[in-house]
Parts: sequence; structure tokens; C-alpha cells
Amino acid sequence: MESLGVLLLHPMNAYLEQELDSRFRLFRFWDSPPDGRAEFLRANSSAIRAVVGNAGYNADAALIDALPSLEIVASFSVGIDRVDLPKCRERGIRVTNTPDVLTDDVADLAVGLAIAALRKIPQADRYVRAGLWKAKGDYTLTTRFSGKRVAILGLGRIGLAIAKRAEAFGCSISYHSRSEKPFPNYKFFTNVVDLAANCDVLIVACSLNAETHHMVNRKVMDALGPDGVLINIGRGALVDEPELVSALLEKRLGAAGLDVFEHEPFAPEQLFSLDNVVLVPHVGSDTEETCKAMADLVLKNLEAHALNKPLLTPFSGKRVGIIGLGRIGLAIATRVEAFDCPVNYYQRTKKDCPSYTYYPSVVELAANSDILVVACPLNEQTRHIVNREVIEALVPKGLLINIGRGPHVDEPELVSALVEGRLGGAGLDVFEDEPNVPEALFALDNVVLVPHVGSGTHETRQAMADLVLGNLEAHVLKKPLLTPVV
Repeated sequence: MESLGVLLLHPMNAYLEQELDSRFRLFRFWDSPPDGRAEFLRANSSAIRAVVGNAGYNADAALIDALPSLEIVASFSVGIDRVDLPKCRERGIRVTNTPDVLTDDVADLAVGLAIAALRKIPQADRYVRAGLWKAKGDYTLTTRFSGKRVAILGLGRIGLAIAKRAEAFGCSISYHSRSEKPFPNYKFFTNVVDLAANCDVLIVACSLNAETHHMVNRKVMDALGPDGVLINIGRGALVDEPELVSALLEKRLGAAGLDVFEHEPFAPEQLFSLDNVVLVPHVGSDTEETCKAMADLVLKNLEAHALNKPLLTPFSGKRVGIIGLGRIGLAIATRVEAFDCPVNYYQRTKKDCPSYTYYPSVVELAANSDILVVACPLNEQTRHIVNREVIEALVPKGLLINIGRGPHVDEPELVSALVEGRLGGAGLDVFEDEPNVPEALFALDNVVLVPHVGSGTHETRQAMADLVLGNLEAHVLKKPLLTPVV
């Protein structure tokens, strides 16, 4: 296969580049200066039989015309909107992408952006790091993702994966697609405006083409309304970006979570100062696991082209370990299962949950988990249940999430592990000495800190208040208490 000349358009993945170089005859497009690339293509046109591009750099008509020997375009992405498909069909050039491989990661990010936008997680993180929790008190109430009406624009592989995840959060699902799908539990809308008018969160997950360009326009945003949230993990040009900026600035739209933009890598600077927007730099598929799987699929596509062999690429979710399988632990388990994550747990006694793997010690649980979530009650037995031994068992790439109580975790040991790189990262809602947070964490980019906001939504605080009132009324009327503790 060394005879197959492959043009790599941009340095997109080190592993992919290394493997292309070892298996094929690799041409790096960026080795030539921009003003010399036409000559570079002329000099190598007879040798280049394959092009590898991605979502930002791919085979347009000019490039295809410059390569008379081109046989295949292998895209390191799902989207192929930057590939001139009519030109490829005209020339008989095969086109491949990386479907399914990145479905889970993009769907994960879609839900993550929705939660981040509704719960204002990045803003809460900044609040903690700026010392405002200690100076100004509790963070403002936000609103929950669970139970929201979620609408999905495009019910393909990624759209279906998002729907599955959102269902696990108790969300109702509606969608718009070119045609109605055989999913009776999901409500189909024939147009995007009606879809937006009947949801709380609108997630854009369709492919970009001439028909879907600016599909989310002013009319759609106005239908979504001042309490609505727009999430875009598709392509930037699916949304009319100037109208989106105006809607957010004028508060005609409640919030947005954006992974993609019209003119990447440029994002509208008017959004930078808004606290109702979460912005990430087109990272939907940017996990080590998916980029490796995508690279392998590109390589297998190229080999399949040369050898006429079929290709398959499996992918699975993270192993999630939960300390404490009570109400909250079970709710977490239900949600992560929707992300295709196997669930492990530690509890004082084994539960009747055959689909979850039980471990008799926290150390064993940590050693068999990629993500360890602390969700048990705090007592003398569970104080510092996550100690140095547990952290070491979680391994350097492991993540620790604490939504229980701060003293569940030996905080000095956690800080040391994170600072020294012995732990991959942490997401912390609770701390040992609230509102004081270890300042050593503030400068770390592998830690998310929020100021004990787990129940800090308007809906939950209302329900909590109603329960307090209900207990008091029951006591006065000599009726059984609704939630007695002692």
C-alpha cells in the first residue's frame, strides 16, 4: 500500500498522521506555503490518489480538479459538507467519512451543553475561582435539564443518540426530520417553527446542505422564546448567526450552547461577555478514544480502497463507578446507562440490580472505573471514603465527581493528586470547608468547580419548600409526617 499517495490537508491528529506516513506515501499539504500550493499540486498530481480531510479542510472542486489521479476522499469527520460531492460523482471518486464512531461523543456533548447552559456550570465555576462564593454567598438559582421538553432537529444517528440520553433524564422528545421516523414515543413536527414553539431545548443535529443552511432563523428563535435554549452541535451555518447574536443580546432567546460556528475558528465576539451562553471550540468528537477510532476508520477506509475489504469500528462508553446506590445514585446510573456506559457500584449491601456490577470495596470499584461518582450519605463510616488509596486506584486518566458531601473526599489528598497529575480530573460541587475551596485548584484546567448547586434549581427549591410546608402542616394537624427522619 506504500504506492498509494495520500494528501493530508491539515495537521488534524498526530496518530493519524504517523500511521498514514508509515502505511502510505504521505504528502503534507501544509509543507508548502499558501502561495506555492498550486505548484505543489501540479508537481505531485500524478502521485496523489487519495485525500484525507476533515470538517474544516476537505476536497472542494478546485482541489479535485487539480488532482487527475484522485480516487478516494477519506474524511476524518462525519460531516462531508466541504466535499464537492457532485464533482466526486462526476469523476467516480469514492468518498468516506467516520459515521457512528463519533456519535456517542457528539451526543454526550449535546446533553452536556444543555446542562451547562441551564445550570450555568461554566459561570458557577468562574464564581468559585474568583472567590465570590466566600465573598458574596450562594450562587444564583438556575433551572434543571431533567424533565424538559427536548426537540431535536435531525433524527439521524447523532439525533437518536441524543434522544436516548435525554429520555434518561425524563425529557419528552420531539423532532423534525425530512420524513417521519418509526419512533412512536417521539412527536414528529412537519416544520421547525412548530417544533421550536413546543419545546424548552432545541438541539440542532442535522447535516448541512443547501436546504438546511440557516434553517434556524429569526422565526425559529422567536418561536423558541425568551425561556428557550438553543444547542448546536451540527454545523455553524445551520443557524443564522447574526440573528442568534441579536436574539441573545436582546433576550428574545433564553440561552445557547454552541460547539460550532459559521466562520470557524472565529466566534462572534458579542457572545463573549454574555452569561447565558456556553461556547466550546468545535470539540464534539474531540476525545482521545474517538479521535483514535476515527483515525483507525480513515486508515481502514483507505486500506479497503486498496484491498477491497470491508471495515468495522466498534466503540463503547466509559465505565462509571458510583459510591452509594440510593435514590440519587440510582438516578445517576439510569442517566449514564443512556450514554452506553457500564455501571459499577459500591454500597454497604449488594442491591438487586443485576445489570450493575457490585464491588465489595471502594478501592476495587475505583480500580474498575473510568469515572468515580460519590453519591452516598455522610457519616463516620463514609468520611474520607475517597482517600489516597482510592485515588491511586482510579489511575491517572480517571475522573472523580463529588456531588455528595465535601468530607467524603480527603481534600488535601485530592488536591495533591490533581496537582501532581496522579488523577486525570475532577468535577466538584461540594467541599470540606464550604464556602472555602482549595485555591490550588483554581489554576487547574482539569477541574470543574461549582458552589454546591446540586439542588439549586427553581423547580427543586420550590419542591423543597413545599415539602417543608407539608411537614409543618402535617405536624399541626397531627397527621403522619411526609418525610420523617427521627
